[in-house]
Amino acid sequence: MAKVKVTRRISLLTTLQIHVPCYIPSSLVYNVLRMNLVSAGGIVYREDAGSILVVVCGRNCPTSFNLPKGTPEPNETKEQTALREVEEETGLKVKLGKYVGSVSYWVNNHPDYPDQQLYKTVYYYLMEPIGGDFSRHDGEFDTVDWVDVREILNTLSFENEVKIVQKGISLVKGRK
Repeated sequence: MAKVKVTRRISLLTTLQIHVPCYIPSSLVYNVLRMNLVSAGGIVYREDAGSILVVVCGRNCPTSFNLPKGTPEPNETKEQTALREVEEETGLKVKLGKYVGSVSYWVNNHPDYPDQQLYKTVYYYLMEPIGGDFSRHDGEFDTVDWVDVREILNTLSFENEVKIVQKGISLVKGRK
């Protein structure tokens, strides 16, 4: 393992300062310098015949089913990002609801940062559709569809998204 020389300042009696070289593993320095990514997205839901349905976006290759989310544009708030990304990725116009929470995870081989491990946090909001339709979704996903929340565990590709949907839907049910 490579080591990086770091100079550490030690104060003795607040008047005398000496610099003592020490060596720490380069991986620790790398961990401190890693970039954190932020995204925002939505749990778009509707009620239909006693069921609650949630929008899920899917890719065919590699197969992945996810909630709509994306990266902020310059000077955009998390709420604005969530609204814009949901509209782009689903084709739906939506109304922003309550903040549900965030999920965080490590990202490997991000297209903009190859061969780096990045830490990503995604902030999710409840949303209700007020217009638009799936035929207007962008090309990032191959499919966009409504999924019954009772099937969400078997549909979404990542457990952290399943948990945030469950939390969001509990907020919806709590309003009744």
